[in-house]
Amino acid sequence: MKKRILRNSSVKNISRFVSIKTDSIHTVESDLEFDACFHFEFSAQISTFEAQPIGFEYYIDGKRRKYTPDFLVTYKDSYQSFYEIKPKRIAEKDEFKEKFRAQKEQALDCGKDLYVLTEDNIQIYPLLENLKIIHRYACNDNLNSIQRQILSFFKKYGELRIEQVVQFSSVPSSQSLPALYDLIARKLLSIDMHQPIGWQSPIWSS
Repeated sequence: MKKRILRNSSVKNISRFVSIKTDSIHTVESDLEFDACFHFEFSAQISTFEAQPIGFEYYIDGKRRKYTPDFLVTYKDSYQSFYEIKPKRIAEKDEFKEKFRAQKEQALDCGKDLYVLTEDNIQIYPLLENLKIIHRYACNDNLNSIQRQILSFFKKYGELRIEQVVQFSSVPSSQSLPALYDLIARKLLSIDMHQPIGWQSPIWSS
């Protein structure tokens, strides 16, 4: 099968996710798929991911069908899995389950598993909001002087609140906060992503 190319239409919400992890732009066709990208981007277990990978053919009711998964994910141990992203109301329908079973069986024959993710797995708050904040400031440039200064604070104190990092910095918060969030995105610093990010949020060295 050829790689499927997504194009704008009146019925699909085409979005493009910029990934530093994969050094590429992923084109997706729903808000839910776009949100899933944030989890793939920052998962420590995932080394790379691809939207709209080359799919495969499968059989259902004696007929041959073509199928393109929403994502192909490669883990740190080189294991690969396909992912289908669907709203829960669709994933729970018998028609979808029947097709998915046939698709999963064929995927396993190809040496990869196939999983379905719904909003219950993806739109988890405040985790998703925090991932979006970190992603907004993530970059792959060399560390700048502000970031090196921030890292020196943690070498000295071990753990600080965001408010303290801003207070200790020699630059305004409009510069120190982006630098701090990028360090979190690089996993040089850690924060509890399951709690809302605020001035009192503790941060520590990774």
